[in-house]
Amino acid sequence: MRAKVVSLLLILLVGITLNAQQVGQNSPGRQTQPTFQVSSQLVIETVSVKDKSGAAVEGLTAKDFTIAEDGAPQTISVFEHQKFDDAATASPPALTKRLPPLAKYPHSQIAPEPAGKVRYHDRRLLVLYFDMGAMPLPDQLRAFAAAEKFVRTQMTRADLMAVMMYDGASVRVLQDFTDERDRILTIIETLIVGEDQNSGDLNDDAAADTGAAFGQDDSEFNIFNTDRQLSALQTAAKMLGTLSEKKALVYFSSGLRLNGVDNQAQLHATINALMRAG
Repeated sequence: MRAKVVSLLLILLVGITLNAQQVGQNSPGRQTQPTFQVSSQLVIETVSVKDKSGAAVEGLTAKDFTIAEDGAPQTISVFEHQKFDDAATASPPALTKRLPPLAKYPHSQIAPEPAGKVRYHDRRLLVLYFDMGAMPLPDQLRAFAAAEKFVRTQMTRADLMAVMMYDGASVRVLQDFTDERDRILTIIETLIVGEDQNSGDLNDDAAADTGAAFGQDDSEFNIFNTDRQLSALQTAAKMLGTLSEKKALVYFSSGLRLNGVDNQAQLHATINALMRAG
């Protein structure tokens, strides 16, 4: 008799539980309407149109252009004509004086532009990006010399230049976009000697990895180091993506050691970030 009572209680409890679940699922007012959100991002494309003589064609409008992606026509939302002044594209007099370095690396950030507005008009945006972890000291000195020569002799009045550095641990913005050549050269001089006037502080990860002490060979560590280099470049692209204008990033490095398909995921992520950032 007792066993029957216990069984009856169990059956009643199960029935109550199922009834509660059914009521909860079928009760009116509990269902929520699904919400679908779609976002779009403007892609900036720079187009130069010249006639047979090489002169720029002016007076064009958005109706004169057709843009397609994978065969699908795209809507041109913003069309803006920009023109470099002929005087601004001429190289200024070369600077010959040597500028003293700073005691510490400067700290800056890429200033974003107001929503719906273009921050820089009729200017060319250039970024000097130094991948310090991928360059031994001799390559660093050659990179600094090449950058310094360009700023002294070829930087035009239409150019705005920013300086970024990856030290193996983080991406630093040393200078936001500026047309002050003296400021850019001072930062390059600081990179040459390093912080605290000690070039030994610079991170030098380009030497052969001593992975044997951990049981792995150099190639296994280089796969990870390459992903870090690409990830740092992806971070730099996101920083520059706050500006909708087209940017040109000059990458100073001893090269990327891609290992077959091992780095493809991070490589594609970096390329996508660069494309989205313009």
